[in-house]
Amino acid sequence: MKNGKTSNRFDKDAITWDDLPRRINLAKAVVNNIIPHLKGNEKVLEFGCGTGLVGINIAPYVQDLKGIDTSAKMVEKFNEKAQKLNLNAKAYQKDIFEINESFDVVISSMTLHHIKNLNALNEKLKSITNRVFLADLVKEDGTFHTRGNDDVEHFGFDIDELREYFKGWNLDYKIIHLIKKHSDFPVFLLELKK
Repeated sequence: MKNGKTSNRFDKDAITWDDLPRRINLAKAVVNNIIPHLKGNEKVLEFGCGTGLVGINIAPYVQDLKGIDTSAKMVEKFNEKAQKLNLNAKAYQKDIFEINESFDVVISSMTLHHIKNLNALNEKLKSITNRVFLADLVKEDGTFHTRGNDDVEHFGFDIDELREYFKGWNLDYKIIHLIKKHSDFPVFLLELKK
């Protein structure tokens, strides 16, 4: 996931993370595409939860939401929001590979491209859930992160790569959003079901 160096950058970024309208718009697209698939009684894990732009908005639609992130400051922001809104949601500073409890649904937005070993992630997901929603970038040329690619393990993904990484699941893939920067960057939502 995000290594120590990355965590420091994300700790610094946490202060102003929610200030960018494009992040808010992306989170809304992810939330709006996941909510119709929820029944309301699920125990949900969000990994790479950041400040809660996705998780905080999913929490009212599920029984319980647990967020995890490797950045202490992101977790702090998430918990401040959840407490203020009196939500049944709490975040912890952890890596997805440290999780051993089971969840009805696992979600993540814009974290996949920071994880080096996606085969190991696939095995972890299989061991903790039967349903996953992953939002991330469609294959790009490496220019999405204008601050550099130090902590970036993948320049987005095409559907064939995703099928290869996430063997053993039924996959549903669709483009749900377009991030407009110096170029247009499509974002997909991948649903995995056993």
